Amino acid sequence: MERRVQWILLATKNKTCKKMREAAKNFESKRKSVDMTSPEALSLMDNLERALLKGYSFITYLDEVYPEELRNIAYPPPYLFVRGNLNLLAHPLKAAIVGSREATPYGLNTAADFAHTLAASNVCIVTGGARGIDAAAIRGALRHKGNIIVVAGTGIDVDYPPENAELFYTMCEKGGLIVSEFPMGMGPLGRNFPVRNRIMTAISESVTIVEAAEKSGALISASYGAEQGKSVFAVPGNIDSPNSVGTNALLRDGALMATSGRDILYEMMERVPEKFRAAQGFEPEGVRHTPVFNQRAAAPKENESCLSPYENMVVNALKTGKSTYEEIMDFTNLEAKKLTSLLTIMEIKGIIKLAFNNRYKLN
Repeated sequence: MERRVQWILLATKNKTCKKMREAAKNFESKRKSVDMTSPEALSLMDNLERALLKGYSFITYLDEVYPEELRNIAYPPPYLFVRGNLNLLAHPLKAAIVGSREATPYGLNTAADFAHTLAASNVCIVTGGARGIDAAAIRGALRHKGNIIVVAGTGIDVDYPPENAELFYTMCEKGGLIVSEFPMGMGPLGRNFPVRNRIMTAISESVTIVEAAEKSGALISASYGAEQGKSVFAVPGNIDSPNSVGTNALLRDGALMATSGRDILYEMMERVPEKFRAAQGFEPEGVRHTPVFNQRAAAPKENESCLSPYENMVVNALKTGKSTYEEIMDFTNLEAKKLTSLLTIMEIKGIIKLAFNNRYKLN
């Protein structure tokens, strides 16, 4: 505990990425200079101990489990409180879904559907836990028992908004994770929510804005994502809807259009295929098995197809003119989770490809 307190007190004075690295490099030689009897040190120790007593934990920049993506941002958090499954920080492929707190039914359904689709392919959903779009994304991912990380804008022990308390509890019970850079007991302060967005986008491979008014805080996430080199998606909306002014502006300014979760999925498959493959072999408990894409099929016997029975079902569907996701699902009678994963694998293998109007075709 003492060593971690010393680090946190030193690191909070070296907030930029460069200074944080220097502080880490010189930590051992400077840690003894920290006065552990100072009010600041005593207050910090009390805060950390209260977290541990409540069953939470915390990690620091010096720990191996600290996300590498955070080390490279402009202002890395020196430490993070964690509640839930810490192993999710190591998930190889994460996607942020955020948007308006005052969401429309269109936005809520879209967020849930996107998260549902991504979770079905074992992509970890990252969001802020706010009411509206964020909560809908959590619920959508939970429908597939998906992996979820919430980056809180309050203390780790403060459920905000209060109406999401049960949702957070359920999420953590099912293997989800909540992280926060703010002290225990810190309530919802307006200035903290934009700040936490940099963490949310940094650990994610893509950032999707589902609904956003002209001055929505979700647009800050889009800015952070663009600065950090992430793929920024926006969902098009009614030009007369105030909740779509921000997202439509993002599209005008060059954001990628997302009309389904598969748009996000396919973009990541193409841009970071190694992370996508690794995600298929990742389990919430942190145990990694060989990804299905690395498992070589046995050499086919004479006159035997090298396709699996399920792959043959998809091929037969395409041969009979069934080319949309829904048509293939009806033809094969496969569950959505199974079909989404199967189509993804077949695309990577080069058996099929997604053509115009979200229609599949044989290569």
